[in-house]
Amino acid sequence: MGAAGLTNIDVAGMTTEASPFPSATRAGDLVFVSGMVSKDENKVLVGKGDIYAQTVQTLKNLQTVLAAYDLGLDAVATTTVYINDAAMAGEYNRAWVDTFGGHRPSRATIVAPLLAPELLVEVQATAWAGK
Repeated sequence: MGAAGLTNIDVAGMTTEASPFPSATRAGDLVFVSGMVSKDENKVLVGKGDIYAQTVQTLKNLQTVLAAYDLGLDAVATTTVYINDAAMAGEYNRAWVDTFGGHRPSRATIVAPLLAPELLVEVQATAWAGK
């Protein structure tokens, strides 16, 4: 356990102890998931040029991290999402609804370039791990 009761976790295929940030940090009943992108567990980009496929993979990665805490997407309370082209918002939203179903976490979407030009979407999330 780190400072002030914070605990970090590295999920295989997402981050390692050598990564500059963890897969997630737990603080009490909240789990803060680091930005997820559309690379699979082998670090291979999924959905080159396709924001729908990239969003689905990114949310699959989010699910993988949450599963380490025995949580699912229904525990997600809020997200901050970065997309690199506002023109892709329709397909991004379609993938979002297809993946989350009836669960609708709060969300902010920001149009900004990502660290690698082939990445079209990045999702950071906060989930509730309370009773």
